[in-house]
Amino acid sequence: MINKLDISRLRNAEYFQLMVSARDIFKKFDAASANLSTLYKELDQLLVVAEEALAAERRNEKIREKNEMDRYRDRLHSKLFNYLKSILFDERDPRFDAAQEVMQVVKNAGNPSRLPENVQSATLTTLGNRLEPLRNRLEAIGAQQTVDDLMEANRQFIILERESREFTASQKLSSTPSSMSAVRRLIDPIYRAVVAVLNGYSGVMANNEQYREKVTEMNVLIARYDSLLAARRREKAEQPANNQQCSC
Repeated sequence: MINKLDISRLRNAEYFQLMVSARDIFKKFDAASANLSTLYKELDQLLVVAEEALAAERRNEKIREKNEMDRYRDRLHSKLFNYLKSILFDERDPRFDAAQEVMQVVKNAGNPSRLPENVQSATLTTLGNRLEPLRNRLEAIGAQQTVDDLMEANRQFIILERESREFTASQKLSSTPSSMSAVRRLIDPIYRAVVAVLNGYSGVMANNEQYREKVTEMNVLIARYDSLLAARRREKAEQPANNQQCSC
């Protein structure tokens, strides 16, 4: 018998990989192939749609990461500008001269948040290069870490922007791809129907070595994902204990 698995708890990428592997194993059951050909064909078609939906999901996640990094570098630039401005409010502040020199460089570079993303990236890179000779002054006024964080955020944005562009270009997505949750609702009953039919053969095929081997192969696959879900449940159960603070 093919074992049960709570497929509803699998994440979308895990679910897709399980269904692709299960589909390949299903088709090895020669005795049932003729009776299940219609379901296999429908499953094949839905897995194509699922792959497209998953690609769209990944693309959207990459774009979300890029946009979040864009907002973060804007905040860091504002943090640097306002920190310098706070020092420059007080002419007697011993950091005044150094802050003024740094501020002049920042102002000359302009406000990158008002620029297109690609131009903003180039502007921040130029700003970092121009501030590099002023490292001693930045350290003296306590602004070097903010500049380093800003340059790192800009580098990360450039990477994410390139990955997002390349990922989108590599995917041939329809203009209105189905959501993965919608596709899963269509695949679930097909998967369960195929498993039910194959399990129905267990009585008459009990002595068939090939049938037993294929059932074993399917159960090994299911056990792998069952272990993954079990590990996730344990991790979730341990989190409250780890988050408890000492009251002593």
